[in-house]
Amino acid sequence: MAESENVIIEPSDFSRPSAPGKKPFFQPSPVKISILVLFGLLLTVALFMFNARAVKFDFDPVETKFDILSGYPTYQLGERFLMLQGDYDIRAVAEGYYPLESTVSLTEEADQNFNFSLRKLPGIVEIIALHEGTEVPGAEVFVDQTLIGETTLTINEVDAGSRDIFVNHPRYLPAQKVITVVGKRQFQSEQVTLLPAWANISIDAMPGETKIYIDDELVGTTPAILEVIQGERTLQIRKTGYKVFESLLEVIAQEHQELDRVILEKADGKLNIVSNPAGGNVTISGHYYGQTPLSVTLAPAENYLLVATRAGYRNHTRSLSVSPDEDLSLNLSLKPVVGLIKLTVTPPGASLFVDNQALGDANQTLELNARAHELRVELPGYASYVTKVIPQPGLPQQLNIVMLTEEAARVSSIPQQISTALGDTLRFIIPETFAMGAGRREPGRRSNEIEKNVELTRSFYLGEQEISNRSFKQFDPGHDSGLLGRALLSEEDRPVVNVSWEEAVRFSNWLSEKDGLPAAYALKDGQWRLRSPTTIGYRLPTEAEWAWAARYASGELPTRFPWGDNMPPTAGSGNYADVSAANMVPYSIKGYNDNFRGPAPSGTYAPNELGIFDLAGNVSEWINDYYSVELHRKTLVDPLGPVQGDYYVIRGSNYTHGRFSELRWTFRDYGSDPRPDVGFRIARFVE
Repeated sequence: MAESENVIIEPSDFSRPSAPGKKPFFQPSPVKISILVLFGLLLTVALFMFNARAVKFDFDPVETKFDILSGYPTYQLGERFLMLQGDYDIRAVAEGYYPLESTVSLTEEADQNFNFSLRKLPGIVEIIALHEGTEVPGAEVFVDQTLIGETTLTINEVDAGSRDIFVNHPRYLPAQKVITVVGKRQFQSEQVTLLPAWANISIDAMPGETKIYIDDELVGTTPAILEVIQGERTLQIRKTGYKVFESLLEVIAQEHQELDRVILEKADGKLNIVSNPAGGNVTISGHYYGQTPLSVTLAPAENYLLVATRAGYRNHTRSLSVSPDEDLSLNLSLKPVVGLIKLTVTPPGASLFVDNQALGDANQTLELNARAHELRVELPGYASYVTKVIPQPGLPQQLNIVMLTEEAARVSSIPQQISTALGDTLRFIIPETFAMGAGRREPGRRSNEIEKNVELTRSFYLGEQEISNRSFKQFDPGHDSGLLGRALLSEEDRPVVNVSWEEAVRFSNWLSEKDGLPAAYALKDGQWRLRSPTTIGYRLPTEAEWAWAARYASGELPTRFPWGDNMPPTAGSGNYADVSAANMVPYSIKGYNDNFRGPAPSGTYAPNELGIFDLAGNVSEWINDYYSVELHRKTLVDPLGPVQGDYYVIRGSNYTHGRFSELRWTFRDYGSDPRPDVGFRIARFVE
């Protein structure tokens, strides 16, 4: 048993034994295999014929050859191809044409046609420009508006088809021709006929052999027949010793012209004139030519009378003549004519300048030419004094000059009157220091008239008259000043009334805008206030300005009333509560009659020393300041009143006032709402 354990049993092939009596299902043989292959082919053909589509390919040109480069197998039947559905790449070629490569996609349709056109290769085109059968070189050739070159020109590649040929030459009219390019690398020659762009111009002149210039180019001598290019040309005929003849020629191509013979005039002579001093006025034979130094041209062989004049100098006269083309120079010496000017300047020490030339101390006697001179006097701390003088020979002149300080000169240069766009006039006022209000012992004094020292440092303009109904209606067309009793207050020449302080302020801003000035007032925290203490827009006058203009303008001791110190008013003093108003006011002035029950027309009564009307009487006036009653121990400088308040100051008596206290200059009232006896006037600072 020990030896059997080392025996190796090798595996052997095993096959199941066939069942007795059975044969295999298919036993291959050459015949059977042939039959199967044939059957497969027939089946494939049948499937191909069943699914194939009849396709026709048409090409232009018809002689095109093509190949199917990719896709399913195809079968050609005559002009058609049997092809399965799908994409096929084709390539077509024909002599003289660019090869064509394309992809066609067959669909489920039974019959399908595909049409293709091959693009012709470029042609070779020769362009020849001809004039009367002769080639014209150098003509520009454009093909379809693109510059190609110049004639004679052969273009190796011109796309087939209709082409626009344009030929341009400076001496010929532009020519255009449409050609059909055959293409396919075929050569064709095209001729373009050019017509001349010039005309023959016959030119002659006297004297002969003169030079002819066309557009400043020398082209020949007379007589001549010239070819001149069409257009507007400048013709000049020149000869030494003669004036240049110049004319414009309108040349039309192929329209020949024979010009009239040109007769040249002899050339002018040239006269160069200088004078000492320069600036002499020159007249030759009655014709003014200008001031020296100057040059003039004169016709030859004539006698001329030359006269040279200059203010402050004697006339210079002489005769002369010139030759053709002569260049003659004259140097004239002008002799002065003088007069005396004696200057007296106050204060002394000023410097004198005459025609911007420094001449030392201003106090002297001048000997000057008898012409206009500018005199300027300078003194430190004073404004320059400038004037013009014309000395008179044999008649000495005395000139007394008082120098003004710069401030005085500035003030003197300010317009004394200005007008608004509405025609209202304002007067220039220079204020001073004064006492505003009433002293404690003044009869009729009220508690709100506390006396204050005021200094006004700024000049201002104040309206000559109160604003009228006419002017106010330009701002508010619907305004009606109304009635008081039987007194009509709304007539156009009467002062406007029944306007509030705010309406007066809004009118002032409106007028400022109309005159191109900045608005003086702005609405802030519900109240109208001056934008700035230095505003130059129209505004209501301050109480201090009004008081100074009303009471202190004369420079004399102020009176108690506008007419003096005692009652009643003198005749014609103003419009107050007179006997005609006795039945409509509480108090009237006994024995006084101004002939107006209500307000009088503005300017009815005489103005004060400043030219201001109705600062007393007629209507009281709104003032810029808030109303207050305050005691000030120090001098007030340019006061504008309190910064806030409930009411505004009203100044001046009016047509309803008849009591002693109301008629005084210092009477003060207050309010804010419209009243039939309160109007306003405007003011503004100068700068």
